[in-house]
Amino acid sequence: MTLQSVVIKPVGSFCNLRCDYCFYLEKSLLYDSHPSKHLMTEKILEELIKNMFACTSYPTFIWHGGEPTLIGLNFFIKAVVYQKYYSNGKSFANAIQTNGMLLDDNWANFLRDENFLVGISIDGPKHVHDIYRKDNHGKGTFETVFEKAKMLLSKGVQVNILATVNNYSVKYITEIYNFFVKNGFNFMQFNPVVERDKTNPDFVASYSVKAKDYGRFLCELFDLWIADFDFKNLKQKTSIRFFDSLIRKFVGMTTDHCIFQKKCGNYLVCEHNGDIFSCDYLVSKDTYIGNLNEISLNDAFYSSSHIAFANQKAELGNECKNCKWIELCYGGCIKDRTSDPQDKGHNHFCISNQYFFKKAESRLKKLAMLYHIYYKHLE
Repeated sequence: MTLQSVVIKPVGSFCNLRCDYCFYLEKSLLYDSHPSKHLMTEKILEELIKNMFACTSYPTFIWHGGEPTLIGLNFFIKAVVYQKYYSNGKSFANAIQTNGMLLDDNWANFLRDENFLVGISIDGPKHVHDIYRKDNHGKGTFETVFEKAKMLLSKGVQVNILATVNNYSVKYITEIYNFFVKNGFNFMQFNPVVERDKTNPDFVASYSVKAKDYGRFLCELFDLWIADFDFKNLKQKTSIRFFDSLIRKFVGMTTDHCIFQKKCGNYLVCEHNGDIFSCDYLVSKDTYIGNLNEISLNDAFYSSSHIAFANQKAELGNECKNCKWIELCYGGCIKDRTSDPQDKGHNHFCISNQYFFKKAESRLKKLAMLYHIYYKHLE
């Protein structure tokens, strides 16, 4: 396995929103000074891009945060200039995850012209989105974010919806799915929330989704997705990353979705100052590898500390090892084994996955068979 992508935090954890379930704001405590001072320099930017082209044939740059647009459009214009300079003809890809609040026509034109994939965070219609996604004054952000997302679509920007599944949104999957489809957002990713309570870390936070509820959520979402599937022409009306990745597994292909991989570690995280970590969800002193001024991305990727981190996913208990579905989820995401103390190191969403796999297995196998027949016919 070679390094294919890097998650870049140009402003660290600095953000213009205060979403209740955000796990990244507290990462600013790893560094001195106010988070607003945590800005990536042009020197670090150039070194990062140069490193990526030196260690992989098709690098993917994933701009993340905090809120990456806070650093300004000119930073990304420079980034693309450096990418084109160091690519030497190689292809590359850019993706940015944003809350959308600062986007305007200039941003949209740039993102479209430079072929950025934009992941925009919307949890659903207003009552769903606003319950936890608020600004610095505690006000909901739906109107602004929705307006900016629609503007991106109108400009021809590639948009992927990033929606959390929390204790509230889990109740409204049909409404959420139909809302996205009605408004032209046909590419979706749903991320279940489970975090420790910040005031009482012995318990899970109240906004976390319960495993059984998430299992039912997946089943209902799958029914909606299947209902919109064109079986005759094998065309999807909507793309949902969780299901797309599972079909690839059933077809016998690899997937880039790390929760379905046997080991972690197929990407690195670079903070604003060049610090390199093994996982976006688990940025801490324990997952620190080194600084870009002292170690190359390639050396960091093959370092003993990163390899040891990657192998943690395969460290499973007997319950997982003996599970019928082990080769689908491989124990799930490492963070989901530690976020709820009541799980005692077991995947919080194990029950969810088992419930869904059992309900959806026959239809997933049917889809895989149809894909095999379809592509064999094209040969």
